[in-house]
Amino acid sequence: MWGKNTRHVFYPSGFTLLEILIAIFILSVVLTTAFVSYRYSLRIVHDITYEQEIYKMARISLDRMIKDLSSLQKSEEAFFLQSEENIIGGRKFQSLTFWSAAHLDFDEKAVEQRPATISYFARKNESGESFSLIRNDLPGVVPAVEKRDQRGFVICENIYTLNFKFYDAGGGETEFWDSLSSSSGQKGKAPVAVKIEIALANKNDAEKPYKFMTTTFLPAGTRE
Repeated sequence: MWGKNTRHVFYPSGFTLLEILIAIFILSVVLTTAFVSYRYSLRIVHDITYEQEIYKMARISLDRMIKDLSSLQKSEEAFFLQSEENIIGGRKFQSLTFWSAAHLDFDEKAVEQRPATISYFARKNESGESFSLIRNDLPGVVPAVEKRDQRGFVICENIYTLNFKFYDAGGGETEFWDSLSSSSGQKGKAPVAVKIEIALANKNDAEKPYKFMTTTFLPAGTRE
C-alpha cells in the first residue's frame, strides 16, 4: 500500500540525438540515391530525344536529295550534274549541283514539276562552330551553269561531313562528276547511281559523329 507521500515519476518517451542523426543520415542517402537515379533517367531521355532529332534530320535530308536526283532531266539533250570539293572553315565538304524537275515553290500558285538548278552544299554558321546543309533552288528554262547562289534553305544542321560517290554504266566508282567535262564517260551524261554520305556532329563524343548513307539509282534515261 502506498503512503501519502509516495510520488509517481514519469520519464518522457522520444528519440535520442543519436537516433535522430542516424535517421537523418539514412534519409540523406535515400534522397541522394533517388536524385542520382532521377538525373540519370533524365539524361537518358534527353539523349534519346537528341538522337531521334538527329535521325529525323538525316532522314529528311536524304529523302529530299533522293527526290531531287530522281527528277533529274535533260536540257538540250544533255544532262547537267557537277560535284565540287570545297574547303570551309578548314573542313572538306563536297557540293552537288544538277538540273532537275523538282523545283520547290512555296507560292500558293506554284507550278509543280518546274525545272530548276538545284544545289546542295555546306555553309558555316554565324557562330563559326558548326555547319549546315543548304539546299538552293534556282528555277529557269536552262541550267544555271555559271550562276551559283550561296543562299538557300537549311535542311540539316550540325553536319560533320558531306560526300558523294558516283557510278557509271560500267559499274565504275568515282568521287567526282562533271557533265561539262571533256571526258567521254561524263560529258553530257549523268551517273547511273549516286551514293550520298552524310555525318552529323555528336555533341557527346566529337570523335564519333552519326553517319548515314544511301544510294539512289537515277532514272533509266540517264544511262543513255
